[in-house]
Amino acid sequence: MSKFGIALLVILSYSISLSAQNNYVTLHEDCNYSGKQSVLASGNYRTYQMKIGNDKLSSIQIPAGMKVTIYEHDKYEGKSKTFTGNIQCLDAEWNELASSVVVEDMYNKPGYDQNSYITFYNDCYNKGYSKSLKPGTYKGSALGLLKNNISSFIIYGNLKVKVYLNNEDLSGYNYTFNESTSCLSSTYNDKISSLVIEYDYNQGYNNNNNGNNNNRYNNNYGDNYVNIYSTCNYKGNSLRLAPGEYQGNKLGILKSTISSIKIPSNLQVKAYISSDYLSGNYYTISEDISCMTSTLNNKIRSLVIEEKNQASNYNYNQNPSINSRVTIYVDGNYKGQAVSLLPGTYSSMSQIGFPDNALSSLSLPEGFKVVLYEFENFGGKKYTINQSKSGFSFSGWNDKASSIAVYREQ
Repeated sequence: MSKFGIALLVILSYSISLSAQNNYVTLHEDCNYSGKQSVLASGNYRTYQMKIGNDKLSSIQIPAGMKVTIYEHDKYEGKSKTFTGNIQCLDAEWNELASSVVVEDMYNKPGYDQNSYITFYNDCYNKGYSKSLKPGTYKGSALGLLKNNISSFIIYGNLKVKVYLNNEDLSGYNYTFNESTSCLSSTYNDKISSLVIEYDYNQGYNNNNNGNNNNRYNNNYGDNYVNIYSTCNYKGNSLRLAPGEYQGNKLGILKSTISSIKIPSNLQVKAYISSDYLSGNYYTISEDISCMTSTLNNKIRSLVIEEKNQASNYNYNQNPSINSRVTIYVDGNYKGQAVSLLPGTYSSMSQIGFPDNALSSLSLPEGFKVVLYEFENFGGKKYTINQSKSGFSFSGWNDKASSIAVYREQ
């Protein structure tokens, strides 16, 4: 091999390695990672933002942990296909066809939190038997007592749940919820046989919600979303956001980098420049801004999107930390063997891997409540706790609990 060929190979290998290390994907105009190229971070890219031209994409470098979805038309319309690894040459169906693309970091997406979960209840209004589930697929056998026995649920974090009716194997008729529901309608109540919990990347709202849920907003938005951009004149990295609250972590790479914004006529944005957590001073934006002034440009750290006529009713503190759990200990003063618990009802200590009649202290985050029971299956005497306990010597409950229920206040 010539020196020139070796040098070219080294440069190409370095380019591929650099792309992988930096969690960027690279679009190429030609197969074999050649021709005009565009390096993209996580975000949504319309035709003019792809920088390789319309219907020109032929190969893609995708580092581990990244995901790329390509769309047939601009504005993320038409058919689509998702890739999670390098594509040396797109097949005939897709070669030189893509007109828009979405790049996602599967380990660090806006709004993603490994501690997100959903708590399901077998009665309406978040009562009765309960169990908390993290993102994943749950066939009928995995739901246990919840199979065909779900009447309400609370979503903690940026999640959505796809439910399957009267089918234990995740097939047939299904519906997706992305808001907590205090009482399911007769269509769904006690009929959910399997389900899938996923992260809700765009926080989209369904348009035909028959679940009778109590959303802060109605769901008839159609295409009414706010679009935020990292560059003036609606260019650069972008996110398409439905009405809701977006703390700094949910804005991802656009936190403190927003320079332009498009807002439909029925919505408004409250932009916080001093806090990632929707607190402090904010500015209300109710129309498109092609290039923000120095007051807001690259300074928005969190935001709320709301209907203009709903502004006075919005509660900005409805989403407390989702990382909190109750922790129980076999010794006093929060020592010894310990187990951390999400909200749920646990009919025996063995169910949670904790010794029977051994609980001696517990740590209780704000907003949680615990009920201890003398016997398994919630029998015998019970003791309700609303704050952390370093010991139970005065109450007489040391080494006495055989079942436990954990609740989280709404």
